[in-house]
Amino acid sequence: MKYLFLFGFLVTMIGCSNNPTTYTTHELVVNPKALTFSHADTAKILSITHTCTCPFSWNVNVLTATSVLQNTSGSGDNTQVSIKIDRAKLTIDTLNAALQITSNGYGTDTVQVTIIR
Repeated sequence: MKYLFLFGFLVTMIGCSNNPTTYTTHELVVNPKALTFSHADTAKILSITHTCTCPFSWNVNVLTATSVLQNTSGSGDNTQVSIKIDRAKLTIDTLNAALQITSNGYGTDTVQVTIIR
């Protein structure tokens, strides 16, 4: 029974590697690390991917208390994640905020956001 478990574990690990003969770091990759919304911008694009072939899901959470930005989530690599703002809720001339991107085991990253009225 323990050999069956070990075999299943090894098959799973090999299936989640880009190259089973070498050690591969499995990481969350977020680009860019900063977004600036100028006067006319209402959306910006964020790329959220990972460095292996395993199942992948992610969440974007607003760390700054504001209703101008909204949380979002998804699964799989996505190079076109739309980060939208609600300009009607912007009450100051410049809002500095942060987004935290978390994943299912591939790490966490932060994106700085600047919104100019």
